[in-house]
Amino acid sequence: MRAGMQHPRLGRIAILFAAVFPHGVVIADEQREEHAIKILEYYCFDCHDSATKKGELSLEDALAKEHFDGTLVFENLLAGKMPPADKEQPTAEEKDAVLNWLGKRREEALPKSFRRISRHEFVHSLNDLLGTSLDLASEIPEDRGTNDFDSDRRIKLSREMLTSYFSIADKMLEAAFPENGFPAEQQWVTSKIRDSHETYRIYHRPYKEGTLFSWTRANNGNSYSFFIDNFDPPVAGWYELTFDAAKVAKITNELSLQVHAGKYYYADDRPQPQRLVGVISVGDREVRSHTVRAFLRPGENVSVHCYSRHNFRSRNPQEGIYIKQMKARGPLLDSWPPTSYKMVFDGMPLRSGSRETLENTGFQTNLQQIGGKVTVSSFQEGMEKEKMQDGSNLTFWHTRFSPKVAKPPHFVVFENPRGAEIKGLSFATWTGGNGNGLVKSYDIYFSADGKSWGEKVMSGGLDVRLANEQPIIFPSETTSRFIKFLVTDSVQLDNKSIASVGKLDVITEIAEPVTISRVAVVSRSEKDLKRVIRRFAERAFSSKLSDEDLAPYFDAALTGLKESDFAQAAKLGLKAVLCSPRFLLAPGEHSNSSYAMAAELARSLWLSVPDEELLTLAASNELRGEVLRGEIARMLAEERSERMIRSFSDQWLNLRGLNKVTPSLKLYPLFDDLMNHYLPIETRRYLQHLIQENMSAGHLIDSDFTFLNQRLARHYGIPGVVGQEMRKVSLPAGSPRGGLMTMASVLKVTTDGFDTSPILRGAWISKNIVGTPLSPPPESVPALEPQHDHAETLKEQIEQHKKSKACYACHKSIDPYGFALENFDAVGEWRDTYKIKQAHRGTFQYRPKGYFKMGGSVDASGEINGDKFGNIFGLKKVLLADERKIAYNFAKKFFEYANGHEPDLVQRLHLWEFVGRKPENIRLKTLVTEVLEYSLSESKS
Repeated sequence: MRAGMQHPRLGRIAILFAAVFPHGVVIADEQREEHAIKILEYYCFDCHDSATKKGELSLEDALAKEHFDGTLVFENLLAGKMPPADKEQPTAEEKDAVLNWLGKRREEALPKSFRRISRHEFVHSLNDLLGTSLDLASEIPEDRGTNDFDSDRRIKLSREMLTSYFSIADKMLEAAFPENGFPAEQQWVTSKIRDSHETYRIYHRPYKEGTLFSWTRANNGNSYSFFIDNFDPPVAGWYELTFDAAKVAKITNELSLQVHAGKYYYADDRPQPQRLVGVISVGDREVRSHTVRAFLRPGENVSVHCYSRHNFRSRNPQEGIYIKQMKARGPLLDSWPPTSYKMVFDGMPLRSGSRETLENTGFQTNLQQIGGKVTVSSFQEGMEKEKMQDGSNLTFWHTRFSPKVAKPPHFVVFENPRGAEIKGLSFATWTGGNGNGLVKSYDIYFSADGKSWGEKVMSGGLDVRLANEQPIIFPSETTSRFIKFLVTDSVQLDNKSIASVGKLDVITEIAEPVTISRVAVVSRSEKDLKRVIRRFAERAFSSKLSDEDLAPYFDAALTGLKESDFAQAAKLGLKAVLCSPRFLLAPGEHSNSSYAMAAELARSLWLSVPDEELLTLAASNELRGEVLRGEIARMLAEERSERMIRSFSDQWLNLRGLNKVTPSLKLYPLFDDLMNHYLPIETRRYLQHLIQENMSAGHLIDSDFTFLNQRLARHYGIPGVVGQEMRKVSLPAGSPRGGLMTMASVLKVTTDGFDTSPILRGAWISKNIVGTPLSPPPESVPALEPQHDHAETLKEQIEQHKKSKACYACHKSIDPYGFALENFDAVGEWRDTYKIKQAHRGTFQYRPKGYFKMGGSVDASGEINGDKFGNIFGLKKVLLADERKIAYNFAKKFFEYANGHEPDLVQRLHLWEFVGRKPENIRLKTLVTEVLEYSLSESKS
């Protein structure tokens, strides 16, 4: 308080009198402003006048200006950050007087710009409009040019993004209505594993009718996958992968079979990116069928990683996961005719035959598919010519060496009886053993009769260290009847002339025998075409359309009707709709306010377009009051609302950055892909439950339950959870878990993967949970790098850092939050002492015990606004003392997510007043409903 300044409470009496007797004295706006300014002068000017300007803020100068952005003052006063805890505090009534005055000082509002549809909204909308289920969002550039939400209105449509939208529209329309028909569904059955590096081959072995796997990780710590052979998806689409598997172990816990999709690789030092497409819990000792669905593309291969902590790197395993076989089926359609035709051409006659299912007969070499044969100069029993034509590097052809060594020349001859055009040969060494006989160089000859070989066509060398296939490309294609591969040099460990080959096949174009099934719309009517385009466009635009509005899209389709069939003509009109500004930008043009509301609701809750029920209500302009609230409840209960949960939580809580943090396997060796996969799922399932069950905002801070499976429960030290299915789990008494802050997803994303940072974690809590505004750190101040092996504690290091005046003001309000989480390491595991990284000899070799020693003790105590706490339990109590602030911040974040901009002061005041109006208003489903209702009323006005 500035010396000699009069206390403002006498003026407050008049305001309170007016509040109690609303029909009595009315305080003019000028008096409210004068009273609020006096309160600010009394409590704030000693630090924030024009002379002092603490934190570079002079309220005295700011209030003297005609326009003043009071957002920072509003939020700091509301959060209790200002005045500081050691200063005299305003009463609740004085705070409300200032908050009300600031909140109602609405500047002349600038019209909010249009916002473009995000990449996730675009793909979800097209799937719902077309009846498809394609996940192509990753093929569109990321939306966020800021650290805010995808919906941020400051992010504009770039040329690159528009090009991607148009390309994705083409792909999804072609998937829905393929010009050349739908490929037949195929079925594959395989029990074969593709060749793998000899370092890891010892961790699986033939068992019964299939393969038994133990758990292994590559030397660099990557999860090493074994690839399934004899299955290559011919076209992009959804496939059903069924594994007949059993647990071979005496332990109680279920074992985990991770199913990946990606490019085949042979050695762990040349890995290719892989996607985890499913996790199977194997708990039965009898063989059971387990199915996952995966979207696969041509050129991708399926691989498996078997996780069982009890038998890490068991050689020639006696326990683990037994996979008898894998059955694959696809590309799958949801029905026949497909939903896409039934949805877009609803009510129109369709002509379609039956869709065939083809049985894949198993592996065939190219030579076999062109009717060719192979002969060899000699062979050793058990190592015949067929062994280099069976698709495996583990088996091989070998020239005779017993009982008598075959004399050179050693050669392989291919016969091409149908005159196929052959481009070359595909060669691979055999793996394992001592390498004796591996081919180092060769000559190639052609012949018309297999007797006269003429001039040498080419010569070449081969890399005997490379197990991947090596192409031998001829100078030009040949249709010669006979082709000779003549060995000119090979590895000879005992000075005997021998040769061996793992794989050898011809390179030629093979026409895939794909059967096509077609669907046709039985119409050539322009009236029918107009009806199809109108229905599609009105749902896409959420509006009734006049003939004039419809004309550009109908004309595009009408042009196509002259040259192609009905469905292909309609595709042109549908693409015109999907690529129009009216679809790509919001808010669009709508027939009435209910249509506009329907579009906003669908975009916020489903990341999509309205369904028929919403459009029906919009047509009669009934979306208001109880009807509107009922629709919000219905939409939240639908499966499509999971899109919102994922989108909102991943952005609000920064979980999209989860995979940008790679934990050090020296310090956290038990961290793995399986755990990383489930971390964000816990958070999403938990938030979804809180909203669906309308639980209080306090559950964001603490609760007695969470959602876990066997892998996460082990990480958290919670017993009795068996199997990888996520389920609601009651937390034991005294557990530090419960609430968002102690979830491993949050704890991981707020570190660099090596050390924890109270500053980073504190800033995350301040921004995302408490809602305290933060200023960026001064550029002149270097970042603090925690050192756990120093004599001084981490807290002492940070206190030293805070001695800078430029740092102290922010750090005193954010660091204590972060210190409360210091008992959790960089992967979210509880600790009482710090780990200190130790050196290793030579190249890093993964080991489950890591490379570290234990250091100093953790100090998780702190103080926030005068409230002291000893650890995370104490911080939770401090935060739960005022649930209203937590609810208000959640409402603010959801408002920004739904609207694409932060709430202005008037909107902040409304949200603050709402959460304080009734105790039930701090419940999350109620908050979501209120934010949406209020946002819709604001946009309408």
